[in-house]
Amino acid sequence: MARDYLIHSVKNALQILRLFTPDRPEWGITEVSSSLGLSKSTTHRLMATLTNRGYLEKNIENDRYQLGLALLTLSGVLMTHHDIYRESIPLLNRLVEQLGEAAHIGILEDREIVYLHKVESRHPVRLLSHIGKRNPAHCSSAGKVILAYQTEERIQEFLQGNPLAPYGPNTITEAGSFLKDLKQVRQNGYSLAIEELHAGVASLAVPVRDYTGEVTAALNIVGSTGRLTQEAIPMCIEKLKQAAAELSKKLGY
Repeated sequence: MARDYLIHSVKNALQILRLFTPDRPEWGITEVSSSLGLSKSTTHRLMATLTNRGYLEKNIENDRYQLGLALLTLSGVLMTHHDIYRESIPLLNRLVEQLGEAAHIGILEDREIVYLHKVESRHPVRLLSHIGKRNPAHCSSAGKVILAYQTEERIQEFLQGNPLAPYGPNTITEAGSFLKDLKQVRQNGYSLAIEELHAGVASLAVPVRDYTGEVTAALNIVGSTGRLTQEAIPMCIEKLKQAAAELSKKLGY
């Protein structure tokens, strides 16, 4: 019952937000109630909650409501992700041509890295990665390189969640060691994960910055440990950093 009530409330709140258009940017509670067939008490409660969270704003001069700045923030995040996806495609193709390894663009969501796009190589590895795939951030090069540039509060919040579970032979599971690793990643400007997520698999990642200067994504390549050797890594890092600099510039950095 409680779950059904919550789902119904969310649906009604979304219906309220969809009423606002360029032709009709302001609505009163009575108008919303009548338009959606909701009681005034329910409408008032939902609009008060949306206002409290910043999704609506109340015009004190006429007691009518308009969309709030919280939606603008969400739209900015959405457009940034669309821009990252669009602008990264030619760079990922170039990385695969240059290095012969699979290339990804990924973002951090909660405790996971999410791949927005992937270009496969002629030497595929058994990584089971694909567009939309989620992998634990703590043992992926892309996740670690984004985490390394987050605030101390965000990193501590990450560590206070679920334990750093082992996935590959070299997964870092101790918090102190993980913090040292993130510090080294930030100093180096890249992340290296050798058999941290899968046995026999290595990955390299570099940060991508948006127009605000924040690290919001990671470019990475993935290959077998037999190909991504210590001798090959320096050139791979150089090519990745070049591509990331180009992508960051396209995003306004």
